[in-house]
Amino acid sequence: MEYLTNAIQDSKSALHRDTDGFYSWTARDGRGHGSCGVTDEPGRASMRLNDALDALAPGASGSVRLVRLDRHARQPSYIHGKVLLRIRRDRTEADQ
Repeated sequence: MEYLTNAIQDSKSALHRDTDGFYSWTARDGRGHGSCGVTDEPGRASMRLNDALDALAPGASGSVRLVRLDRHARQPSYIHGKVLLRIRRDRTEADQ
């Protein structure tokens, strides 16, 4: 979690010191199944990513990114910043 905290501090400057930063998480497996979401807490994003990977097939991977609202877009959307965390669920002997 220390790495995630340091990465978050570093990446806030990459978003032009915007105060409305959020954390998006995305998980996918090799069959195209997955889930995603956005939260205002980095720890919650990490936990939701782990839960999503547990529900997917072995070999699934995911990430947590810093995002902020695009205030100039016509439709609600995010500007994606730095990837803060990447996780891959490896296959185990029990999965085979």
